[in-house]
Amino acid sequence: MTIPAYVPPSQWVADRASFVSDSIRDGGDGIVVARCVEGIALVACQSGADLPRGMRSISEIHDRLAFAAVGIFHEAEDLRVAGIRFADLRAYAYDRLDVTGRSLASMYSRIIGKVFTRPEVKPYQVQVTVAELGLVPSEDRFYTIDFDGTVRVSTDPVLMGVASEYSFDLPDHASVSEVVRASMSVLEAEPESIEVGLLDRHASTRRHFRRLDAATVLEADSDES
Repeated sequence: MTIPAYVPPSQWVADRASFVSDSIRDGGDGIVVARCVEGIALVACQSGADLPRGMRSISEIHDRLAFAAVGIFHEAEDLRVAGIRFADLRAYAYDRLDVTGRSLASMYSRIIGKVFTRPEVKPYQVQVTVAELGLVPSEDRFYTIDFDGTVRVSTDPVLMGVASEYSFDLPDHASVSEVVRASMSVLEAEPESIEVGLLDRHASTRRHFRRLDAATVLEADSDES
């Protein structure tokens, strides 16, 4: 009987971390999430080989929450659907305002982190950000969940995937068009290859997420200037 070679926990954790981070970086996907005058902008490059044409890497989760993910598409899609179900059940059982970015990030952290710590199971090859539009701008938050379940909370721009290798400077009170233009530069993408979403602070309904056409956003900005 062959005795399996002993691998120290620190080694297999490091190996798994390297495996996932390399696969996310090499996948070609990139996402930028940033605050803007209109609310919160989410910009994704759709040139990654893993993302089927026409599929989405950013989407609505709940009234004031949006989901963005880089990595293996079907794994990200499973997490997106789980988040929607979690939000719907929590809103039904309690109140719609009880569906928060923190509670959703905690749920994702448990799912992703539990799989990462099981050596017999392949870890999730994804990185997720939950964007939460606050009732006032000072309450906006970004919750980024890494492949090991670690949660980082920020109000600064979040850069994921290939975008994480770059710096991202925005002027104060940047418009959504400025975020899109800066994101295109970081992602080295053309308008037709990016996906744009906005958590609109001035929406007249309780659902604040809407999709934007990048070319239209940039054209409107040019007309105004």
